Formats: sequence, C-alpha cells, structure tokens
Amino acid sequence: MSWWAIFGAGLLAGATTCAVAQGGLLVGLIARQKKAAAAAGLAPSGQVDGVREDLVPVLGFLAGKLLVLSAVGLLLGVLGSLVKLDARVGGLATVLAGSFMVVLGLSTLGVPPFDRFVLAPPTSWTRTVRKSTRSSSAFAPFLLGLATVLIPCGVTISMMLLAATSGSGMAGASVMAVFVLGTAPMFAAFGFVTQRYASAESRGLGLALGTVVVVLGLVTLNGGMVALGSPVTAQSVVASVTGGNGGQAALSPAPALVDGVQVLHIDATSGGYSPSSIAARAGVPTRLVIRTQNTQSCIVFTLLPTLGVQATLPMTGETSIDLGTLSSGEVPISCSMGMYTGTIVVS
Repeated sequence: MSWWAIFGAGLLAGATTCAVAQGGLLVGLIARQKKAAAAAGLAPSGQVDGVREDLVPVLGFLAGKLLVLSAVGLLLGVLGSLVKLDARVGGLATVLAGSFMVVLGLSTLGVPPFDRFVLAPPTSWTRTVRKSTRSSSAFAPFLLGLATVLIPCGVTISMMLLAATSGSGMAGASVMAVFVLGTAPMFAAFGFVTQRYASAESRGLGLALGTVVVVLGLVTLNGGMVALGSPVTAQSVVASVTGGNGGQAALSPAPALVDGVQVLHIDATSGGYSPSSIAARAGVPTRLVIRTQNTQSCIVFTLLPTLGVQATLPMTGETSIDLGTLSSGEVPISCSMGMYTGTIVVS
C-alpha cells in the first residue's frame, strides 16, 4: 500500500468527478448562504474578515467529509478483517451513488418532482448555531460533508474497497483520511473561489452543474450495472444497435492447449485491461492469468460477473484464476465499479 498513491488518488478525485458531484453541492449551498446573509444584512465587510469568512464554509465541509469517511474506513477495515467481502459490493455502491447523483442533478436543474429534493440541514438544527454568523456558515457545510458518504465518486468507492482489504480498522481509517486530505487542496480552492466570486443569482451556474452531475451520475450508474453483470448497459445497447462484432476480427487466436488447459493472459493496469478482448476455445478447461505492475485503481478488484468469479489482485504480481469449461459467447471482465472492462470471446 502506497500512502503517496492514495494521496494522489485524492488529488485526482478532487480535480475531477468528486469536485463536480460533491463540489457542485457545496457551490449551491454557499450560494444559498450568501443570498440569505445578504438579505439579513450579515454579509461580511472588510477584506480581511471577508477572506476568513470565505474559508469557513470550505473548512466546515472538509471537516465533515474527513470525519465521516475516516469512520467509514475504520468500519470497513474492521469488517474486512473479519469477513471476506464480495467485490460486487462496489458495483452495488456505484449503482446507488449514480442514482443519487442523477436525483441531485435533476434537483439542481429544477426538474419536477426532483426540484422538491433539497440536501440541506433541518431548520431546527441550525437554530442552535445562529448566534454566530461564522458558526452558522460552517455548520451546514459540515453536515453536507457528512452527507458526501451518500454520494461517493468512483475514486472514493475504490478507496473504500482498499480500506476494506487493508487488514485492520486503523489501516482502513488511515486510507480514507489520507485520501480526503488529498482532495482538500482542490476542494478548498474550488469552494473559496465560489464563495468569493460566484453570484447567488447565477442561474447559468446551476444549469451547468446540474447537467454535468446528471451526466456523471448516468455514467456512474452504468458502471455499477456493468460490474453487477446486468444484461442492460450502455455497452450492450450500443452493441445491439451496431452489431457489436467489429472488434472481434482483430483478436489474436486462442492460445494452444498446455496439458489440456488453455491459459489466457491479460494485463490489468491502472488505466484498464490489455488487451481489452481475448479469444478462447469453448469446451476446454480454462485458466486466466492476470498480471499487474504498480496497479493502483479499482481494477485490483476484478470481476467476471457472469461466472460469479472475483479476485483481489496484488499491486504487482500474477493472479491465476480457474474459469472451468467455458461455453460459446462473451464473458465480460470488469473492475469492481465497472469503470474498466474487458471481454473473453469464446468460440
């Protein structure tokens, strides 16, 4: 386990999908707070005080996120040390996260009836902190930070799975804490700039964020369906429309039998499977050998969902998987979140 790699994954998440999905919610919350503060005559005055006030919501959000994900990492580490987790849990979590992102995006766009769904703390909770504008501005983002556990981005789910296989509660908590710290620089910059310069009345900002969150939610949802082996995915729909046979002509021949067994080789890198499609013979015993080399993504949790096979790959090494005797057709290979896929073409 590389702590720098985990921190780097946090930087990546903070700059990409997590920033859009979770950062979009933070932007919306900050905008509502600015509007409410201006209406109440509580907008900060003075450049120095303004800078401090701009940072308060962001720090509250990051504190909530750090607390909840560290706790989740602790729980997953303990659970993983006691029970061998099914890697398909990642696929289910991805489906739920994608569905939640779509709902939030449609809410941001104001699409009925989703426009009634608002992720905000109950009014009764905020009454206890309204004695101070600063504590009030930090409290709601803190609760939003806690709520991000309900909308994990793809990289976050990968880190959760890593925490579950870390071997202990403390290791799992450390994985998630280091990951969240990695997201902090981009979230801090994102939230600060929004707090300082974004207009609470900017309809265009809401439309842009809502649209991107919906699109990413659909992509995330599809990835989960792939990981769970669903027959209905974006890839299967495209294949049914186009015929889906164009890539098969470029396949290398199936390997020769060795002691009556065909051995298939595939590399699992941080960016996908190589080759993405491999040929195999039907009706003969088959073994799949997956090679890794400094691999650090959700691909280390590899699934063959239609065969009910799963494997946890080392960062570097070879993993041999007995697939039994295959029937003609296509056997999908996927990481635990459906982000990376491959296919065994059996004929």
